[in-house]
Formats: sequence, structure tokens, C-alpha cells
Amino acid sequence: MNKSLIVVTWDGKSKPLNYIYIDAARNFDLLIFDHSAEDHSAALKELDPTYYLSTRTENKGQVFYEVFKHLYAKDEIRYEYIGVLDDDIYTSYSDLNKLLFIGAMNGLDVFQPCIAHDSYYDHRQFTHKPGYQLKEEKWVEIMAPFYRESLFKAAGPYFDETISGQGVDVYLMPCLQRIQGLTNTAVVHEIQVKHCRPVQSGKRLYSNGKSNVQEISHIRDLSIELINKHPQYFDEAFKQTIINDIYAKDIPLTRKWNRLTVLFKNLYKEIVNLSYR
Repeated sequence: MNKSLIVVTWDGKSKPLNYIYIDAARNFDLLIFDHSAEDHSAALKELDPTYYLSTRTENKGQVFYEVFKHLYAKDEIRYEYIGVLDDDIYTSYSDLNKLLFIGAMNGLDVFQPCIAHDSYYDHRQFTHKPGYQLKEEKWVEIMAPFYRESLFKAAGPYFDETISGQGVDVYLMPCLQRIQGLTNTAVVHEIQVKHCRPVQSGKRLYSNGKSNVQEISHIRDLSIELINKHPQYFDEAFKQTIINDIYAKDIPLTRKWNRLTVLFKNLYKEIVNLSYR
């Protein structure tokens, strides 16, 4: 297994890696992304990051794009996975080491750790599920994703199309996965992280004049263009479950209704499990 790269954002003011417990030697390269656009490298000597990058950004999409430009200016770097963590993700070096090991051991192409139930979160399906090491999903969210390097590089030019990064997770990356034949996607429930601050991206208006929902819609349009350009990789099932699923503030009634079957299956499973205790 090649070494992987983990990017952690930082405001240049607070303690760097403030939410990451350094309890082990890291088995990954580390890029600290300082979005203050000032040089604070002197504060990072003890952390010994592999890379330090300081550029003014508004949100995650711009972080992705700046990392893409920095890493592939000469197309020389080769990693197994590239993960990008928000600066308010509570985890540890040992958990990140294990997360990468589980991802590689299971041949995952895209994955994320699960979210602790006492976190701030938008997507309940990614919260911790006891009894699972990992669980297959259609996509993983932008908060703490891990991508195979070829997928990250393929998405690179599209990162410049979004400030927030929203929509890359639910639309663009699943399309690129189909094209590259790298569709093994899961949430790793063996590893929990906690998102420590309230989710605020949905309320913002970005400097490009777009809201969060408009950014998602734009990436969806670009994803549809990809599908039309490479129709051989996409079937109606993909279009129905990925592209036709519209993400806005309210969950559509049809999606709520479709979850009832899963709800009853899970209730039955829990009752059976309890009978053996």
C-alpha cells in the first residue's frame, strides 16, 4: 500500500490540529492548509507537516482546488488516498491510521469515518451504526472524505467550479467513479469522529453570488454533462438514485416514504438481535 495524504484545514490563529489527538506516529503524509493567506509555518515545527500551504479561501471547494494545484503542478506525487478534514473534526492519529488501513484492506475507493451521534451533522445516514465495521453507501459527504488519488485528480478541474464544495460529494464524485470503474464506496463505522461546530454552509451566500443550494445545482448540471458525454457508463438506476435525487433544505416526501421499508427491516433485525441477548 502506498502512503496516503491527509489535508487538515487551519485558520492560522488557533492551535493547529487542535481537535486531533496526537497519540501515535502517523502513517500518512500531512498537509496543513492555512486559509489565512499568511505565513504561520513557524508555529508548525513540532507537527512537522509534509506540506504547508497558506491561501485565502472561503470554503471547502476552494481548499480542494488549491490542494489540487499544489500537488499536481508537475504531476509527480503518487498516493493511495487523499483525505481532506475540516479543522473541527475531533479524531486522533491512531484512528486515522486505522481508517486508512481499513480502507485499503477492503479495497475501498471512496470512504469516510462515521459521525458520532453527539456531533453537528446534516446527514443522519452517516452517523455511527453499532455492529458494522463498514457499510456500503452511494456517496460520502464533503466533511471528511477520502478518495483514491486518481479520483481526486480527475475531480481537480471541477473544484474550481464551486466555493463550498457542495455537490462534489453527491453528484460529481459518483459520476467520476463510474467512469473510472472505482465504485466501492462506504462509511467506516469502526472509526468515529465528532464534528464539533454547527454546520453553517447551508446559510451562506458566497462571493460568486451563489447560495449553497445554487452551488449544488451547478455541480449537478456539470455532472449531467459528464453523463451525456460518457453515456456508456451510466444506466437508469444510477440516474434515478444519484442524479435525480435533489438536495435542498427539505427532504422530499418520496425519499421519506421510501425509507419506511428500511425502517421495518431494521426494527425486525433489532428485535431478533435482542432475542439472543
